[in-house]
Amino acid sequence: MTKQFFNLIVFLPLAVLGQNTNIVAPTGAYPSEAHFQPVFLEKGECLSDDDRLELKRKIQQNKSELLANNPQAFSNLGGGVLFSDPIKPKASFDDYGYHTINFLVDHNSTPNNNLTDYFCESRTYDWASGNHAGTDYILWPYPWKRMQEEMMEIIAPADGVIIEKRDGFPDMNCSINGNPNWNGIVLEHADGSQTYYLHFKDGSVTTKGLGESVSQGEYLGLAGSSGSSNIPHLHFEVYDANNNLIDPYQGACNEMNPNSWWESQDAYYVSKINRISTHYTTTFDDTCGVVEDTYEELNFEPGDQFVLRLFFRDLRNNVPVDITITDPNNDVLIDFTWNSNFGQFYATSWAHWFWDVTNAWPDGVYNVSVDFEGNTYETIFGVNTNLSINETAENQYLVFPNPASDHFNIQSKSMIETLSLYDITGKLVLNETINKPKAQITISDLKSGVYFAVIKSEGKFSTEKIIKK
Repeated sequence: MTKQFFNLIVFLPLAVLGQNTNIVAPTGAYPSEAHFQPVFLEKGECLSDDDRLELKRKIQQNKSELLANNPQAFSNLGGGVLFSDPIKPKASFDDYGYHTINFLVDHNSTPNNNLTDYFCESRTYDWASGNHAGTDYILWPYPWKRMQEEMMEIIAPADGVIIEKRDGFPDMNCSINGNPNWNGIVLEHADGSQTYYLHFKDGSVTTKGLGESVSQGEYLGLAGSSGSSNIPHLHFEVYDANNNLIDPYQGACNEMNPNSWWESQDAYYVSKINRISTHYTTTFDDTCGVVEDTYEELNFEPGDQFVLRLFFRDLRNNVPVDITITDPNNDVLIDFTWNSNFGQFYATSWAHWFWDVTNAWPDGVYNVSVDFEGNTYETIFGVNTNLSINETAENQYLVFPNPASDHFNIQSKSMIETLSLYDITGKLVLNETINKPKAQITISDLKSGVYFAVIKSEGKFSTEKIIKK
């Protein structure tokens, strides 16, 4: 097994926080200390006051021109407005999560770190002369990689008309400096309210033009880092028909508007694990503007370092994370609890543990199971197996539909030799010889759950996650 290591510049020190407890390790496979790292983002003007005024002037100019050409330009939008989510993952997404919400609207107008969000907490920010005026949906984990993979699609949360559109600006920016050159869209809705969508990926903005209508759920663009931005994300900002700033989230400290503007408002804390993965090194890429190497690995050999990493959304204080790894014989290799007792919550964070693989670890496929906030997250890895990470282009294999009910299709540019399907415990449940570039795989007899397809093509093995509904 050949593994490559890369140089990494880390701007933030790795924090060692929390505590491992209730450790059961029959084979002596004790975990390392928990290495925990919250994500800290530079804060500053997303859009300066002057640029916001200029944007409003441009919007009014656009509307005047649209109405002059078509007096009915805004008459076909229907009734009142409630929003659905302004984002969704791309159709091929098959992980546990793809984003976090780092910053909300600041309801405390006093500057210099006097912060209040709609929930009376401080998940927002300000600066010397202004306050954060929107909601930031951050790609997570691997934001730069997932930006290139076009993982977060921006969609219309309600029917609307395009009243401003910008594209063609650089989208790998790494500075919060008031840069006005953002890619994005502004919509006007049936009740006269307006929604701003900032920081799109260059070239991704809808082909529809000013004055054209969009329907709820329709594609607008892709998350990027254009304008005043230091991470790929969507900044979503809302104004009512009287041009007053609105926070679409209803809460005790929202004095801007009495009611929620969502069809179904999410809880303040959406605590979950976005990704669970195994790696061959503790190295972690977090340099702004660099498309990350994940350093992921599924197959290990005695003498290797084995790293388990969890990517959290809304990790709250002192919430237990229960981790169990079972070996190919379904015996417990390690079972322990990590207590995240660091006194506060973090919207975006990750943690890892590592072990040295020894000859005492049996050959075969292992199961990793993590219980967190009422949900279970699972993955597999192997010792001396043919499991491998697909390190070629993301779409080397097209797998659809996924999730699947009775069957899934697999398609490749090269000859697919064999496909082996493992369940989450590592048990082989299907093994097919294909010898053609595409095939339909029947899974109607399998139970619902997560499976791993090990695909052999041109003598190399790759792994794809399959979800059976």
